[in-house]
Amino acid sequence: MRDQFTADGGIVLDNALSYWVARVYLASRAAMYRRFRAHGVEITPEQWMVLVRLWEQEGVTQTHLAERTFRDVPTMSRILALMERDGLVERRLDPTDRRARLVYLTARGRTLRKALSGEAMALVDTLRTGIPEEDLLTTRRTLQRILANLEPEG
Repeated sequence: MRDQFTADGGIVLDNALSYWVARVYLASRAAMYRRFRAHGVEITPEQWMVLVRLWEQEGVTQTHLAERTFRDVPTMSRILALMERDGLVERRLDPTDRRARLVYLTARGRTLRKALSGEAMALVDTLRTGIPEEDLLTTRRTLQRILANLEPEG
């Protein structure tokens, strides 16, 4: 990894890990959006993450969803407003805390699971083509360690 810097203090961007992480993220994000759109579903990858979290557990607060999708609360509120407009989710007042809203899937949000999950699996199959499983597991562990190194000490 030291090859991303030159002896005179320059940077070789094409050798920087974060450059490649960003490129893969952007390319996979665009591919996912295209796949979903081909099914007539206009959702962003951020909305996809919200759907996946709600398929795991619905009736959670916006704050909980924000934490579980690595977004701030105002951004999550905007994402949910668009999803509500498109009939994917509904927000209800929390009966135990009138300040909070609980988020639930609509019938449409539930029905998208099968088609979109299949598309996500197909995309992952494309991404992993020609890469041994052990390499993928090593990459995931390495990225998890890098993330842990970046987190502030608690």
